[in-house]
Amino acid sequence: MVIIKNCYNVLRMFKDMSEFFAVVDENDRVIGKATRKECHLNRNLIHRSVYIFVVNSRNEVFLQKRSMSKDLYPGFFTASATGHVEYGEDYDGAAKRELDEELGIDAPLLRLGKVNSFTEDEREISMLYVCHFDGRITVNRKEIAKGGFFSIDKIEKSLRKGEKKFADGFRIAFAEFLNYMKMH
Repeated sequence: MVIIKNCYNVLRMFKDMSEFFAVVDENDRVIGKATRKECHLNRNLIHRSVYIFVVNSRNEVFLQKRSMSKDLYPGFFTASATGHVEYGEDYDGAAKRELDEELGIDAPLLRLGKVNSFTEDEREISMLYVCHFDGRITVNRKEIAKGGFFSIDKIEKSLRKGEKKFADGFRIAFAEFLNYMKMH
C-alpha cells in the first residue's frame, strides 16, 4: 500500500511540474506562465479557470462532489465540471476538455461571461458556461467522488444553511449563474 501511495505522489508531483497555467493580470492579459503548484502557492499569481453548469430539462443543475485526492477543496461540492485553463489553451477549449474529462459529455456550451474568483485559496479569472443536457453522464471517479442533479432552490437552501461544503469559487460562480437563470 505504501508503494502505491508513493507512486501516486510521484505521479502527482510530475503532473504539477508539467502542467503550466497562463499567469494573467487583473484584466485577463497573459503576462507569463507558471506551474500549477506555483500558482497555488503564490497568491499573487492570477490564473484562469472554467466553471460549467450542466442543466437538465427540469432546470436542475448537476453538482459534483470533488474527489478526496484533489489538492484544493477535496470532498467539497462545486459546479458540474470545473478546471484550470492550461497555458496556450483558450477558455472554450478548456471548458470542452473538462466537460468531457469529468462527465463524458460532448455537447454545445453557452458562454455566460467572466468573474473574478478571488478567494483565500486562489486568484482566478473564471469563464462560466451553461450546458443544457439530458443525456448520459459518465462521472470520472479520479476527479469526482459523486454527483447528481439538484433543484436551484435546494442548492440555494444548502448554501444558506451550510448543509454541504461548497468550494469558495463555486459560491462566486453560482451567484453569476443564478443571474443568468433568472433572466431565462
